[in-house]
Amino acid sequence: MQKIEKTRFYELDVMRFLAALAVLFYHYTFASNRMMGTPFFGIEKISRYGYLGVDVFFMISGYVVLMSSMHKTPKYFVISRITRLYPAYWICCLFTFVFLYFGNIHLQGSAPTTFKLLAVNLTMFQEFLGKENLNGVFWTLTYELGFYFIILAFVALKLWRSLLMIILLWLLYTLSINLDAAKNAFSFFLIPKYSCCFIAGMLFYLWKINYAEKWKLIALLILCFTINIKNDVWITADMNNFYQAKNLFNTYIVIACVCCFYLFFSLSATNKLNFNFLRRSAHLGKLTYPLYLVHGFGVGFFLLWGNLVNKYVILVMATSFSLLLSFLIYKFVEEKFRLGFKRALLRLSDKI
Repeated sequence: MQKIEKTRFYELDVMRFLAALAVLFYHYTFASNRMMGTPFFGIEKISRYGYLGVDVFFMISGYVVLMSSMHKTPKYFVISRITRLYPAYWICCLFTFVFLYFGNIHLQGSAPTTFKLLAVNLTMFQEFLGKENLNGVFWTLTYELGFYFIILAFVALKLWRSLLMIILLWLLYTLSINLDAAKNAFSFFLIPKYSCCFIAGMLFYLWKINYAEKWKLIALLILCFTINIKNDVWITADMNNFYQAKNLFNTYIVIACVCCFYLFFSLSATNKLNFNFLRRSAHLGKLTYPLYLVHGFGVGFFLLWGNLVNKYVILVMATSFSLLLSFLIYKFVEEKFRLGFKRALLRLSDKI
C-alpha cells in the first residue's frame, strides 16, 4: 500500500466548488421557480440537474474522510469531524432561526419555528430523533453523520484489513434494500439511498494508494457504479413525482452525469489530472461547505425583488451575497474559531 503524504488534491477542490455552484443554481433558477414562482431564466433544462452536485459531495466525502481517518484514534477522528462540521453549521442554524422566527415566516408544509426546534437542530441529530430540519439543506448532514458512524467503527475496531469485504457486504445490502421502505435504524446508519456515492469515493482513494490488487478495486467499483445507477434512476423517478411532472428529469442525462463523475474520479485516482497550477483553488474548496449551508438565503432576493429588479441582476446579487456570506463564515468562524475549538476539545478529552 502506497503512503500518500498529507496534501490537497486541487482537482477535488475545483470539483467540490463546481458541485456547490450546481446546487446553488438548481435552487435559484429551477426549484424556487417551480415551488415559489420566482423568475424563470430559461436555463432550467441544464440547471435542473444541479441537484446531482450532492452525489459529488458524498463521493468527495467518502474519499477525503477515509483518507483523513486511516490509522487515526477514535478520539481524534470524532473531534476532527465535530470541529469540521459544527461551527459553520451552528451559525447557519442561528441565521435560519432568526430569519424565520423574527421574520414571522412559516414555510408551507414545515413545522413551526420554535426554540425547541432550534435546540434539536443544533445537535445535528434532528432526523435521527424524528424531528424536522430547520433549514432544507440540512438533510444531507444526516447522511454525512451516518457515514461518519461507519468510518468510526472502522477506526475504533481497526477493521482496515477487512475493508474490502465490509464494502462488498455494504454494497450487497444497498442492492437488496427497497428505497421506498420506511426509514429504520439500518437505513439511518447504512444510508442505502446514497451509500454508493460514499463507497465510490472510498474505493477511488483506495485505488489511489494501491490498497489492494487493482482488479479487486475495479470489480467493486463496477458493482458500486451499477448500484449507483439503479439508485439514481429511482431518485430521478422520485424527483419527477415530487415536481408532479412525468419526464421533467431525463434518466439518460442523469446516467451520463454519473458516468462523468466516475470518469473524473478515475482520472484523479490514476494521477491523470494535474491541477497543481490551480493551487489557489484550495480556497474555493474551503468555501464550499459554508456556501452549501447558506445559499438558501439568496432565494430571499428573488422573493423580495423578483418583480421589481431585472432578474439577472437579482441572480448576480443572490450569488454574490451567498459567496460573500460563505467567505465571512469561513474566515471568521471556521479559520479563526475551529482550531481553538479543536484544541479545547482535545484538552477536555484528555481530562475525561
